[in-house]
Amino acid sequence: MINFSRLLKVRETARDVEKHHNKRADEVPKHLIRYSNVKAPMVSWNITRKCNFSCDICHLDSALEAESDELTTREAIEFIDQMASVKVPMISVYGGEPLTREDFFTLAGHAHKKGLRVILSSNAALITEKTAREIAESGISYVGIDMDGFSQIGGAMDVIAGLEKALPAMGYLKDAGVGCGVRITIGNFNLSQMSSIIKAIENAGLKRFAVCQHFGGRDWKAVKEERRGIIDFLIDYAMKNPEMEVVTEQLYDDGVYLLLRVAEREPELAAEMKKLLARQGGCPAGDRIVNVDYRGNVHLCPYWKSRTIGNIREQRFGDICFDDENEILAKMSDKTQYLKGRCGRCKYNHLCRGCGARAEEMCGDPFGADPACYLTEEEITEAVPITSNT
Repeated sequence: MINFSRLLKVRETARDVEKHHNKRADEVPKHLIRYSNVKAPMVSWNITRKCNFSCDICHLDSALEAESDELTTREAIEFIDQMASVKVPMISVYGGEPLTREDFFTLAGHAHKKGLRVILSSNAALITEKTAREIAESGISYVGIDMDGFSQIGGAMDVIAGLEKALPAMGYLKDAGVGCGVRITIGNFNLSQMSSIIKAIENAGLKRFAVCQHFGGRDWKAVKEERRGIIDFLIDYAMKNPEMEVVTEQLYDDGVYLLLRVAEREPELAAEMKKLLARQGGCPAGDRIVNVDYRGNVHLCPYWKSRTIGNIREQRFGDICFDDENEILAKMSDKTQYLKGRCGRCKYNHLCRGCGARAEEMCGDPFGADPACYLTEEEITEAVPITSNT
């Protein structure tokens, strides 16, 4: 994720980063973990495949029923214990829809007792007043509402209508003292509505939204042109609306593009932003984040299911993540020296590191060029003047 708002407030963010640099994982605020000195990876955990929606656009390979070989309650609790033992800084719980698991609050409560920080990704359809209180009581302080489910009721993607349907759940969470934001999907089917969608987000009283672009097997040239337009719009919005937290997903070159935009007007501010982006380190796959699916398979990231580095039913989680003999893990920790093609010659590859999942899918090489990168050849090879007084 690239958080435009916190990067634009770079001086404030940098002070907070320094303040928490050497603190334990549980002492670092969740929005600063990506910049911290924490050794264990964050975990994206798909705890079930089951979902109460059946969306045409689904980022999670969900189904209407759970798989028969999903982790049992006992196995899930043991996994939580293992995450606690290696001091995982944060667990992002996904599905399917996590709330369809009958033992969800047992697992969340156990994680909280173990000192683990859990955030929940939910489509919000199952969040009642009672459920919101249970979420709060289980120690979860933030829920990211994925709008795809509510937005696709009736067929076409209608984010504005989806937001209206999610309002009761948002109210219940607010009353329970649980923070929330939304994740929206933007594509050629609703690009023209972006202004209206964000206005609806504002009207809902939300202070944070994340944008995911729909690729859907489309031509990469069209995707990149569309992405650049989306990001220009979001950067302009974030600059004018500092009270709203604006986040993008999928592409870490969004951070580089923001840097280039800022450098045109404020090179000194850009210099500080560059340091912060370097500290974040670009795509964290296999280094600062791993994904664990409902069967216990450990993947390099949520989008890279073709790369499995172990299974928690067969090995301890710490042994999988800290395996010094695993070649792909070793390379992912210092990825820039292995990058090839456009990513290899990019002057900013240490700030982005490309997407290994997309590169491997398109050209068979996880260190090849990221096909979704929308930066021009000039932008990746010609250094923009970025100066600092320090």
